[in-house]
Amino acid sequence: VDLDPSRGTGRQISERLMDRGVLVKDTHGATIRIAPPLVISEEDLEWGLDQLRAVLAE
Repeated sequence: VDLDPSRGTGRQISERLMDRGVLVKDTHGATIRIAPPLVISEEDLEWGLDQLRAVLAE
């Protein structure tokens, strides 16, 4: 996911997500890599996306 640099660096976003229980990998400045397991439930996926939305809204 390429992020708007005004929201923070990939590292900053990944650390804020980690504080919320979501692990992602920061790559190349304002980019994060999300790699959920192939067997993730829709409920867990929605929860993770909600966490990303909340972090980006901060």
